[in-house]
Amino acid sequence: MRTQSLLGKSDSAESWALRSVSGEEYVVQIGFPRDWTSRSRQQHEAPIPVFYLTDGNSVFLSALESMHRHLCMRSPETQGIVVAIGYSIPADSRFLMSARRTRDFTPPAHGAAGHEGGADVFLSFLQNKVKHLVARRLDETRGATVGREALFGHSYGGLLSLHALFTRTDMFHCILASSPSIWWNESYILTEEKLFQEGIECQKNSPSLMLFVGDEEQNPTRRRGEGDEEYNRRLRRHRGLQMVDNVITMHSRLKGSARLERLAIRVYD
Repeated sequence: MRTQSLLGKSDSAESWALRSVSGEEYVVQIGFPRDWTSRSRQQHEAPIPVFYLTDGNSVFLSALESMHRHLCMRSPETQGIVVAIGYSIPADSRFLMSARRTRDFTPPAHGAAGHEGGADVFLSFLQNKVKHLVARRLDETRGATVGREALFGHSYGGLLSLHALFTRTDMFHCILASSPSIWWNESYILTEEKLFQEGIECQKNSPSLMLFVGDEEQNPTRRRGEGDEEYNRRLRRHRGLQMVDNVITMHSRLKGSARLERLAIRVYD
């Protein structure tokens, strides 16, 4: 069984089918600067920053366009790539996400359902398979090496990002957790946060953490035509998850942590 195969390629992007140790297939999309193949190689290429994203099916194109816009305003020497990890979804499906994300993005924990708790397996796949592919493609396309690495995740993906920070501190230089599902499994992630805070083991680098959340996630406005009963039910559900409060209080607890290089929070109105 082939563990990886090229699905498609353009001047600034390529898509790979990559299999995990257990044989499950993932789609890994790598996005390069627009002039990646046209720029002449330097004798000593600077290490290339790599931005990893989960839920690749729904975020890759937006992330690639955002990177291209960003690089237009920077010096030609500024480089970087985005790497999105997603799933093989049928072309006629109206969904952009796979149910497998529930297992892949939730930590192994007491109380986790049978279809949850596979975050460590997924992170090992990312570390041992995806990063290896990325390093090889950087070398093959530009003779470059991997520089600083960041991980972005939203919702359950944000929970995975926090799990990676708290349990595999040296895996990434920067963690971006957007609307993280801190509420999952009676806020189990707070147990990992506490152990992270108390940890005294030697770490190679002090990562940065950026937290994002939107006020509407806890205090949703009434939708047009939405009745009182439906709105109040939705309001109770959103407030019960405490998305905003959880992010703000986590930021407060981590403020001043000697294990983080930088800490930032953004609450969107």
